[in-house]
Amino acid sequence: MSAFLHVIVVSFNTCSKTLQCLRFILRYTDLPFHLWVVDNASTDGSIDMLNELSAQNRERLTLTRLSENVGYTRAIASIYPNIPAHGYVCFINSDVYVGPGFAKRLHKHLERHPDIAAVAPLGSGIGGWQDILKYHSPPSPADEFDEAKLVQVNHALQNTHPKAITAKCIQGTVWMAKRAALEEIGELDTACVCGADDADWSLRARLKNWRLLIALDTYVWHDNHSSFSVLDDHGKTWITQSWDHFNRKWSGCFDHLSWSDLMESIDPTVYPAYQYEEFMV
Repeated sequence: MSAFLHVIVVSFNTCSKTLQCLRFILRYTDLPFHLWVVDNASTDGSIDMLNELSAQNRERLTLTRLSENVGYTRAIASIYPNIPAHGYVCFINSDVYVGPGFAKRLHKHLERHPDIAAVAPLGSGIGGWQDILKYHSPPSPADEFDEAKLVQVNHALQNTHPKAITAKCIQGTVWMAKRAALEEIGELDTACVCGADDADWSLRARLKNWRLLIALDTYVWHDNHSSFSVLDDHGKTWITQSWDHFNRKWSGCFDHLSWSDLMESIDPTVYPAYQYEEFMV
């Protein structure tokens, strides 16, 4: 499969942060790529900004404007059929800033084995096993972004070992997936309108015996939940609906496991399949 990357970003009322996110993608994506941006009917000037950026990058950016805010997963579903079948797919939240070398490193991890479905990086403002603080001291104050620090941390991580580990669940903040995995596992569940979609997809991947990786040599900066803060009631209604759907969907399937054993710990499980593994080079 060609190492061509389709990058998907959903925008809604985070104009300045979305612009920064897109500029960093355009600057630091070190594989051949196309950027697919879908706007959920923003009203904060994002449309004008996106129109201008799209005009400046006609060969590399396709903009879709929706007439209403349909939520994260439904926005992606609205454009996914238009994305060519070749290459890889990378989902990036609009409040995330990627750093130098991120695309090639994530791609390298994906190609470690045919059964690896997806890989996600470390980050600030990302929980679980992807939290940079689990492995390193704070790269910068939690509420302050510094591009020089972003570059510095990514450079320092090139000396880290292991380079990657298997995970039970990856966070949907930034992740790259093989197209074959998306075709077999399916797209994000659109009933998880805003939240739980990453946990749901991770479970479905494991049930089909795909593996998930966390890249310990790649770091992104995440403005934690700023995309939720612009929603009505800070997204609480959609988040609740999404997790209620998730819990109904999987009710009774994994009663033999605690949440930690199912999604968080490194202890092995048979159903859904998981075995902890480290990759040193």
